[in-house]
Amino acid sequence: MREEGARSATVQVAMMVERLSRMSESMDTRHRQATEQQERTVQALPAIMRQAADAGLGAISADATRTVRMGLNEPLAEVTWAAAEHGRLMQASTDTMVRTQRKLAAFVHKAAWLVAGVLAILLSVLALGGYLGWHYKQVITQQQIEADLLRAYNQADVRLCGKQLCARVGRADKRYGDYVPLRQR
Repeated sequence: MREEGARSATVQVAMMVERLSRMSESMDTRHRQATEQQERTVQALPAIMRQAADAGLGAISADATRTVRMGLNEPLAEVTWAAAEHGRLMQASTDTMVRTQRKLAAFVHKAAWLVAGVLAILLSVLALGGYLGWHYKQVITQQQIEADLLRAYNQADVRLCGKQLCARVGRADKRYGDYVPLRQR
């Protein structure tokens, strides 16, 4: 029962870890794509704004153009600064996600070793239990034979005659060859 519970828990942990790993990889891919898209947009924005301004200001006089450009430089600088700040924030979140992914991978590795260790211990305990069951069955069988022998010996009329064992036997039965049945007490 415990083995099934341990296997079930192991399978559930493995499935959860796999799901988390896939989700982390998916989030990392989407995050990288969004970061790349934003960087391309931020890099292209000043050039697009300048092109639009140049196209719109082409008809205006040089003084007016200079004035408009000076007026646009400050907002463009703010946009550039905001884009750079956003890029730094995205890089920080990417770094955090990478660290989290590494921690998750380390956890999965440790969990795999833990599960392998638990399974090894369970298999060792099962093998030892099987051996001990077999061994003690053999001991019990041998003890049963010895108990039967002692019971039969106990029922016989046997004495020590000097250094020899003497038994009262009935000599009328010759069915056993040199051996004669012993008389019960």
